[in-house]
Amino acid sequence: MRSWLLALVLVLAACGGGGGGSSPVEPTPTPPTTQPSLVFTPVGGAGSGVSLTAGAGSTASTLILEVRASSVNDLYGVAFDLSYPANLVQYVRATQGPLLAGGTLQVAPAAGSLVVGLSNLGPVPGASGSGVLMTLEFRAVGAGQGSFSFSRNVAVNSAGQSINGLSWGTGTVRVTL
Repeated sequence: MRSWLLALVLVLAACGGGGGGSSPVEPTPTPPTTQPSLVFTPVGGAGSGVSLTAGAGSTASTLILEVRASSVNDLYGVAFDLSYPANLVQYVRATQGPLLAGGTLQVAPAAGSLVVGLSNLGPVPGASGSGVLMTLEFRAVGAGQGSFSFSRNVAVNSAGQSINGLSWGTGTVRVTL
């Protein structure tokens, strides 16, 4: 009887355990994954003023935020605080743009905000027209949606007087990791 039982076990093992053979095992499908992305959407900023836009070099994990002047006349300097969603993006660095290239840029980062100043130096005329004042680089650190906002913003002309009537356009960011 033992030899008969051993033979049965060998036969069952050879044919896949009995039950009419084995069927191929389908791999478990992987769920579709969302591609990482970092999307900035400008809000406001129409007309003459200062606004935020996504700049060249932005990627799925890095936002190059351009601070642009539009249709300005005799712009000598700007100063502002910029709040940003620190749970979504982290400030990396600032780079001076070409519009006030002869001046100096200072950025003091704090948790969720930047204190920014950009000004020409010496007795030179202010800039007129449109262009990039600076770029601010941020890196994605979390998923979700949040807003950028200006506060304590001021623009001055070459006489040191405030330029009134400028709009300050901000925006939102959506991060998917």
